[in-house]
Amino acid sequence: MADSLLDFIHTGPGALAGEYLRRFWQPVYRGADLRAGQAVPVRIMNEQFTLYRGEGGAPHAVAFRCAHRGTQLSTGWVEGECIRCLYHGWRYDASGQCLEQPGEDESFAAKVHIRSYPTREYLGLIFVYLGQTEPPPFRHYLDFERPGVLEVNPPEHWACNYFNRIDNAPDPGHVAFTHREAVTRATPAAHPNIFVPASEETEYGTRTTTTLPNGQQTYLHFHMPNTNQLRSAIRFEGYVNQPSTIWVDLLFWRVPVDDDHCVSFVLNLINLTGADAEDYRQRRQTAQQLQPALLNRLAGDVLAGRTTMKGIDPRSTTYDLFTIEDYVTQVGQGAIPERSNEHLGRSDAGVILLRKIWQRELQALAKGKPLKEWSAAELLSEMTPPTAAPA
Repeated sequence: MADSLLDFIHTGPGALAGEYLRRFWQPVYRGADLRAGQAVPVRIMNEQFTLYRGEGGAPHAVAFRCAHRGTQLSTGWVEGECIRCLYHGWRYDASGQCLEQPGEDESFAAKVHIRSYPTREYLGLIFVYLGQTEPPPFRHYLDFERPGVLEVNPPEHWACNYFNRIDNAPDPGHVAFTHREAVTRATPAAHPNIFVPASEETEYGTRTTTTLPNGQQTYLHFHMPNTNQLRSAIRFEGYVNQPSTIWVDLLFWRVPVDDDHCVSFVLNLINLTGADAEDYRQRRQTAQQLQPALLNRLAGDVLAGRTTMKGIDPRSTTYDLFTIEDYVTQVGQGAIPERSNEHLGRSDAGVILLRKIWQRELQALAKGKPLKEWSAAELLSEMTPPTAAPA
């Protein structure tokens, strides 16, 4: 198993897991962070490219460097739906075709083309297809197209392999211990629930089921290859000692930046409409939720022994505490963990199943055999009772 996990970890061009992930649309940027006429460099799966928003508002992705002398294209100018290089002014359209080369014969530009990538903007995120083949149909997440308050969180950049984060998705057993501080602060009378989950493969990925002491079943959904979904009760709007609780649906993409770093894109759909939604938005403006970089620093202090989870500011929101706790345990495994030292048990059913599916798909890809065609799920939130907290 240890050798096969190397295939999961390395995602650069030519790597087996990298080829697999490139067969899916991947989020690469938060839409609100890219204004019209802006270009930025982006690194995903050990590969760099240029992302820019045309003056008309559409996002475009092209090669990282100009074909002339190799200058970074994101340092140039966006003109209409084109981008012009800072060095000598070569101009490219969104398809990567060179249109203009000041000082050169007009016929020269037609011979120069850089790579471009299909892009889609959906649910506040910009998705790019980095594969070599025609992109698959774009997957929709109907739960997050429902009425409610959709929040697109700032991206979370963590110093660990993306699979550290994926492994946590079908693992409800960690909540009672990893998130003990957050849960007890939010609900002082709460007692940790220890349970053995059951996990099954579905048409979209996996579903991990846990049965609570009262007989209620809760689910964690994982969408292949790198997205997890759950429903939770979190006090998003203020401090943990406020009485109001809101049910929220969450969707997480865990995207490799390189082998030692990943970025997570997180959506929250707050299940409020009308006057309740407006009241929530107003209270949210005054909330003290911390930025990801500060959360990482606080978690780093815990890992370094400079503080403990109990020492984190008691005014922190439940969501902030959960994020810090997850960072401590997942980054605390090491950027690339030595999985051969693990001892998995029956409480790891979801983790074991997910790794087996990944192994099966990568083996099929390596042998040129058909891969499973994963489908979009139909309103999982309608069949998903709330869990205790995010994973």
